[in-house]
Amino acid sequence: MAAYVNKSMGVVNAGGQFAAPGHTLNVSDKTPGIERLVRKGVLAKPEVEKPAVEQRTKAYKKAE
Repeated sequence: MAAYVNKSMGVVNAGGQFAAPGHTLNVSDKTPGIERLVRKGVLAKPEVEKPAVEQRTKAYKKAE
């Protein structure tokens, strides 16, 4: 299963699921027609922002 965001101005049906404009749709990557919708720009995989990793220093370890 993968998440796709509807970037179009209309409702999209993929794999029997509907997604309104700007909403996310969870379907399999093997769903018929999903590649075509991504190529046309109708659907896009959401960009997940990676959380910032806290860097620990030697001084931090001594404070514990």
